[in-house]
Amino acid sequence: MSSNFHASTVDWLGTWIAAGTVEPGQTLKVEAALCEELGVSRTVIREAIKTLVAKGMLEVGPKVGTRVLPVRSWNLFDPQVVGWLAKKGLPEKFVMDLLDLRRTIEPMAVRWACERASPEQITEILAAYVELEASLGDKGDYNQADQRFHEAVLAASHNQFIEQMLPALGTLLAVSFEVSSAAPQELGKTLPLHKELADAIATRDAARGVWACMSLIEQATVTISHYYAMRTLSPVTQLALEPA
Repeated sequence: MSSNFHASTVDWLGTWIAAGTVEPGQTLKVEAALCEELGVSRTVIREAIKTLVAKGMLEVGPKVGTRVLPVRSWNLFDPQVVGWLAKKGLPEKFVMDLLDLRRTIEPMAVRWACERASPEQITEILAAYVELEASLGDKGDYNQADQRFHEAVLAASHNQFIEQMLPALGTLLAVSFEVSSAAPQELGKTLPLHKELADAIATRDAARGVWACMSLIEQATVTISHYYAMRTLSPVTQLALEPA
């Protein structure tokens, strides 16, 4: 039961901090106030704070108390941290930096996958594409299938560092897909590129695979840029600019 209290307290505090309720450099409420608000013991609060310190979100000092650190100090490869940030809606800079990370890692991972993927992994990637195609009519199912597809491709790179990063990369990819699929018509545009990528790995065609991978990322960049540009406009202007 205590582990449940710990997990729920960490989740509450993490979500609360990621929402910007407390600005970087500011201190958290005193333990007694948090205990009363959450209905847990001081031990649970202290253990939850230790967890968030380990994630880079908080620092504890004898004179400064418990302070919130800036986002650049947070462990952005921690799936839980990314999930908390995503709840409030990620800023454009975060998502664009994520696309830069994809440009850095994915094309080379695809090249390696074309060279190193086992027959079983090729079968898994092709099956993931079939699942992706079948889920085209449902944005939520499509995004989940998209994440599984790209995780299968990254795993086929047979690079132990990429493999260890898969949980975090999967979460970051999910965030990217969620934003880039904001326009439903975009899903159909990217599906053929996924087919190109899957077929390239199956035929060991690295040049074709890297081209498909980069094309997917650049298509996502265009869609995401449009998404954030539209968010700055009034609802009336947005409606006028939406395709009929």
